[in-house]
Amino acid sequence: MNGLNKGIEQQLRNENADFVHFVDISMMDIRQNRGLPYAILMGIAINPYFIKAVHDSPNYVHTLSDEYAQTEKRVGLIADKLAEWLVCKGYKALSQSDNALITENTFDFATKTSVLPHKTIAVLSGTGYIGKNNLFITAEYGAAQCIGTVLTNAPLSILKHKIKSSQCGNCNICRNVCPQKALNGVGWDINVSRDEIVNVYDCITCLKCLVYCPKTQAYMKRHITMK
Repeated sequence: MNGLNKGIEQQLRNENADFVHFVDISMMDIRQNRGLPYAILMGIAINPYFIKAVHDSPNYVHTLSDEYAQTEKRVGLIADKLAEWLVCKGYKALSQSDNALITENTFDFATKTSVLPHKTIAVLSGTGYIGKNNLFITAEYGAAQCIGTVLTNAPLSILKHKIKSSQCGNCNICRNVCPQKALNGVGWDINVSRDEIVNVYDCITCLKCLVYCPKTQAYMKRHITMK
């Protein structure tokens, strides 16, 4: 890892990012990577006590003021701040926060898709996989993380990683707890599309598929037990 990588990681850690990864996206077409070869992936873990509260509340309703929404917003703001810092250093950089995607017109509201989803970059980082709940899952946090990305041409030190396949196996808990029946129980691989996994138009962001995932439950129990 070179000095620039270390400086970026330290800056993001100071903003309370729980993980930082540097990813090669040069193999993508120019529409996706916008001519920039690298991506910086950052993430903040969702409070395990919030996970427990949602799990224990059958009538939980997701709002823009809850822990999940606020964590997503915070990651977006951190991405914006990092992109501005890189530009001030003389590099090209594009934040992929929600606000930035709308400004750049790189999010299609009709199909609810972005040109280059955070999850695509996250999978290329080799740190996790896309679950049957269509969420990025890691060994440490399960699905309980909000992720953000910045695209850049800054001369970063990059290690390529093997893409992880789905580790959901025969588990269909997320499909079974979904009140809208929006999940199909389909395991992800590089040839499986989002629409084969989930009907995004039926999803009401109830967070059950995130919270009830066994990997998320393991994260919650580890941290609540420790405290």
